[in-house]
Formats: sequence, structure tokens, C-alpha cells
Amino acid sequence: MASPFNAYLSLIGLETLPQRVSQQVASAQRIAEHLNRAAHVMKVNYSGLGYTPQYELVGKYFPRGVGQILSFLVDGSADNAHRIIDGATVFSYVPNIGDARSLIVDPARITHREVPLDARIAAGVGDNLIRLSIGLENVDDLIADLDQAIANAY
Repeated sequence: MASPFNAYLSLIGLETLPQRVSQQVASAQRIAEHLNRAAHVMKVNYSGLGYTPQYELVGKYFPRGVGQILSFLVDGSADNAHRIIDGATVFSYVPNIGDARSLIVDPARITHREVPLDARIAAGVGDNLIRLSIGLENVDDLIADLDQAIANAY
């Protein structure tokens, strides 16, 4: 059970939740669209992009956007993915999601490290996959950070 002060803090945070999530979703959409055209990005996994099989359902069931989580495959190896992650300066290397800060992680090494390789690959979690959780930073700063990290990784 939460203390009265912790309950108070939770209530204060709930007051701005719709505005924060709306900004995060809009930023994630812009970042996904940008990465979809970026050099060295082979595929972007984000249901809000028009080429995904679930795009029609997204429009029907999620008219305000699909969320702030996305992932993308980069060409090359795990070393390229690690250089991108290490080169990002606005994103934090933290494996959780849904934070007010933007986060970057390589699922193959962190969240899926104990999954057998064949099962991991079958699920689309290759060594060159990078997952983002978009926070509240300026979206142009986030895009610039990803661009410089990708450029410096190759």
C-alpha cells in the first residue's frame, strides 16, 4: 500500500499523463518515419508505418498512434549496433520502457540474452536489432542523436 505522500505524487503525475504520452507517440512516429529512410537501417519495426501488415488495424483501433516503443535493424553486425548504442548521447542505455527519458538497448544482449539463438532469430531479435523507448526530449534532438550515432558507427 502506498504512503499518503507517494499516493499524492502519483496523482500529480497522472494529471499530465495524456499530454506526455501524446508527445511521446508523436515523436516515435516521426523517428520511425525518419529511420525508415536512414542510411544503414534495413528495417523499422513500428506498426504506425504504412507498410506494416497491421496498419489498417492500427488506424481502426489506435487512431491516436501506436505507442512510443520501436525497433530497427541495422546492416552489419552486433559491433555496428553496439557502436550506435555507445555513440548515442541523448538516449540512455537502460533496458526498461515507458520512461520520460528516451532509452536505447540491444535486445539480443539484454532482454533476450537467455533465449536460444535459433528462437531469438526466428522472433526477429538479431544481433543487429536496436530497440528505442521514446521519452519527452525534443524530437529533433533525438533524430540528430540517432543520425550522428549511425553515421559514426560505419
